[in-house]
Amino acid sequence: KIKFRNYQPKTEDFKEAVMPKVKLTTEEEVAKLAESSNAEVQLDVAPKKANWDLKRDIQKKLDKLERRTQQAIVEIIKDKVADGAGDDSEAQGKMLAAAVSGKSA
Repeated sequence: KIKFRNYQPKTEDFKEAVMPKVKLTTEEEVAKLAESSNAEVQLDVAPKKANWDLKRDIQKKLDKLERRTQQAIVEIIKDKVADGAGDDSEAQGKMLAAAVSGKSA
């Protein structure tokens, strides 16, 4: 059986197949429904930390920089130890290693 929702037939034969128009809700009805429900809806769309995406995006670069920094520190320590050859070089190396790691010798 044919039903017409938007089409208005011109002949009388199809007029009975026309569906009734849908009544759209108005703003007043929506306001009444909102008042009657009394349900407060809070949407928390802000991220907990504002810069989480920035940290995620640059994490690879920070890791690479950290590795290069550690390699440079090791090279500096090796150069210092090689320059100060002698009895005192081992003590200097330990002192430099402790300074780099943040511990006191």
